[in-house]
Amino acid sequence: MTISELYKQVAQLGFEDSLEDNDRFYYAANRALLQVNKIRPAISHYLINHKPLSNLVKESTFVPIEKTEDLTFEATNAKSYYFEADGNGIAIIEKFDNDTQSWVIVSSIELSSTRTFMSYRGFIKEGDSFVLGLVRIRFTGEYLYSVKNVAMYEYLFSNQQKDIPAYEPYTRYDMMKLVDDFMSLSCPPIKEADTNSILNQGYEIENNSIILFPYESKGSYKVLYERLPKAIESSGDPSKDDAELDLNAELSSLMPILIAAYVWIDDEPQKSEYYMGLYRERVADLERKAIIATPVTIKSSNRW
Repeated sequence: MTISELYKQVAQLGFEDSLEDNDRFYYAANRALLQVNKIRPAISHYLINHKPLSNLVKESTFVPIEKTEDLTFEATNAKSYYFEADGNGIAIIEKFDNDTQSWVIVSSIELSSTRTFMSYRGFIKEGDSFVLGLVRIRFTGEYLYSVKNVAMYEYLFSNQQKDIPAYEPYTRYDMMKLVDDFMSLSCPPIKEADTNSILNQGYEIENNSIILFPYESKGSYKVLYERLPKAIESSGDPSKDDAELDLNAELSSLMPILIAAYVWIDDEPQKSEYYMGLYRERVADLERKAIIATPVTIKSSNRW
């Protein structure tokens, strides 16, 4: 259905060829669009390539470790580091000198926080060159503090320090930031991209918009979500607007009567009430048809 067809149908419901206020039509149409879309939301998907960088540090550091004495974490050919610390101290990057069989300081990071974990990241370089061979991070200082999520990476996403990823048990993907038409997550929301099979475990959800994938669950995933319909933009003259309504034909048929209920709510409340009642009857009919059309699987107590 085009906007011009929608406009003419609404006008005819008022026994007119046109409406007095085009702006009022557009406001009512967009309000109705969101309302009708809730009956059977359109489903879209976003592909997440969950590929956390491999951590060269062998120790598990997802749980905080207290620094009562120097803590060290080693790796070979690491190009960057990431960690979180919650106090005051020094983290020293060192390389192993094979000639002298000793550790040599490459750089140091001053740790300073007010008893909350702060993140630190950077490249492991001497001058402009990456350090080759065995390196380590040594946490030292005279005060007690904790560290967690310590990582060193061999590979880089870019030459920008901000692109060194956090090392964390879960990676958060906020759908509201990833897509501009997000309304809510489907249920269940995840499919494996390769097999297209629905997953009902192995991830977590926050605030019905954030997907949390465990660090070890590497793979490509389709996140299914209910999308917002494309808003109806004002063209000035809706009677000549050939833009298509972002609804399927069945749902589009509900739009004229709901818009009519909104348009005449102030001037002709009885007419508005009539069309709202008609709209609700049509919605109830669609919902009954959907229940009938839904396949039902029956299993006996003997599992046949």
